[in-house]
Amino acid sequence: GQTMEDVCCTSSDSNMEGLRWRQGHKPHPEPPAVTPAQGTPGTGDDGLSMSTYLLGTLALIAVGLLIITGKWGVPVAKGQAESVHNAPRAPNRLPVLQNSQQKPPLPDAGGPQSMESMSQLLDKLAKENQEIRLMQAELQAHKEDLRALLHKSEAEAAAAGAQQQSLAAENARLRAALEREVTALREAQAQLQHLQATGAPGSPREPAAEQPCATGAPVHSKAAARQRGSL
Repeated sequence: GQTMEDVCCTSSDSNMEGLRWRQGHKPHPEPPAVTPAQGTPGTGDDGLSMSTYLLGTLALIAVGLLIITGKWGVPVAKGQAESVHNAPRAPNRLPVLQNSQQKPPLPDAGGPQSMESMSQLLDKLAKENQEIRLMQAELQAHKEDLRALLHKSEAEAAAAGAQQQSLAAENARLRAALEREVTALREAQAQLQHLQATGAPGSPREPAAEQPCATGAPVHSKAAARQRGSL
């Protein structure tokens, strides 16, 4: 059978192997086994008490390590993992930088740049309003000129119509006068022919009969002159 010392050594070896499997740490160096010296009957109890004391010390150390690694080591590792997992990530500033490069920064609403831009905008609007008013005035002036030209053309057309009417009336009057003179000439010629037919040749009435012809010639020439003037 095994001795007490062998049993204690076996239990301590199993405890150390279990501790090594759980933690992965190097085991503490085992103290050299105290073997009782042969031939000395008086030292057996002292060796047993020394080995028991060493085994108890190793057991306490093992229990302390188990307590430390079981209660503190694992929670600390878990806390570190959770802290690493829950650590705030750095914000992705690339889109923000791209947006800032694409869009120019707007001026502050109450800054001097905004006031200057507002004043420039108001000046621009005032200039545009002034230009619009000038254009309206020019258009009104052109409209008045066109209206005056229209009235003038209407007056000229009315004057031309009146002149045409007066010319038409003058032509009608001259035509009537010419017709009267032609009628008088025909009557004079008919009277002359009548006198020539009724009077004998060589009678003293011949000069009197020829007189209407002499007087009728100027009348005919005058009527012809008036007709040419009317044309």
